[in-house]
Formats: sequence, structure tokens, C-alpha cells
Amino acid sequence: MNPLLATGVATAAPVASAAAPEPAVFDELAETPEAANALADTLTRRAELVLLATQGEQQQLQAKLDRMRATFNAAQEVRSERLRQMNMLRDMAMEQAKADDEILKKYIAMI
Repeated sequence: MNPLLATGVATAAPVASAAAPEPAVFDELAETPEAANALADTLTRRAELVLLATQGEQQQLQAKLDRMRATFNAAQEVRSERLRQMNMLRDMAMEQAKADDEILKKYIAMI
């Protein structure tokens, strides 16, 4: 138990002086405004370094995605060309089969 409360002495908040208010300190640990500014500058530099590192990682990931995209597009072009060639060969085979059928019909008609 608080001895002041037990004796009946009331505790009051400190009275603010009527003098000019103290300038705001940026950091409670800083002893001077210069030290606070130095801490703020250091924090800013660290934040910029983290941002640059993040941007570098993003650029690397984007470059990797671009390479993957280019590889995929090249594979799709090769696949499309193969499909086109297969279709052309199939069409040629159909034309040949039709021609063979016509020749067979004419041969049968001659018999």
C-alpha cells in the first residue's frame, strides 16, 4: 500500500510552469535536437536501403517472369507450327485417299 495514501496526503499532478514550453523532442533517447536529427537521418537512410533492396528483388522477379514468358511463347510457337504441319499432312493424306478412291472406282467400273 502507498504510504502517502495511508497518511491521507493527496497526490496531485505536477503543476505546469507558466514559462515558455520546451521544444518537442523527436526521440526521448536523444540528448539534443542534433542527435534526434541524426537518428532521423539514419532511419531515413535505412528505410531507403530497404526500399532499394525490395526494388532490386522485384526487378529480379520481373526479369525471371519475362524469361519464363519468352520461353513459354517460344514453346507455343513451336507447338503451333507442328500442329499446322500435322494439319497440312492430314489434308494431303485425305486428298490422296480421295484420289485413290476415284482411281479404284474407275478400275472397278472398267471390269
